[in-house]
Amino acid sequence: MPRCNECGLCKESCPVFRALKRESVSPRGFAILQKKEVYDKIIFLCSLCGNCKHACPYGVDLDLLKFREKVLEKGVESSSNKKVISNLRHTGNPYGVE
Repeated sequence: MPRCNECGLCKESCPVFRALKRESVSPRGFAILQKKEVYDKIIFLCSLCGNCKHACPYGVDLDLLKFREKVLEKGVESSSNKKVISNLRHTGNPYGVE
């Protein structure tokens, strides 16, 4: 599988980047985090829509779901993620509704 060469052609296809206009939440930003093995809760901002894969002229799949799993294994969680897990444990659904 080809690796991201950080060209940035995928950025405009990313709904999170288009909304926030921050390089750190672009697919290129996530690729840099992956290469440097930086496990940061910012990865939870990714919507996992897959637009970056389809927009990439090289066909690079960042496989952000697996990277998110690695982040969780390292113990990095967002407050929203903690709340969803707590709701699942206590009520059986992510919304906390009984």
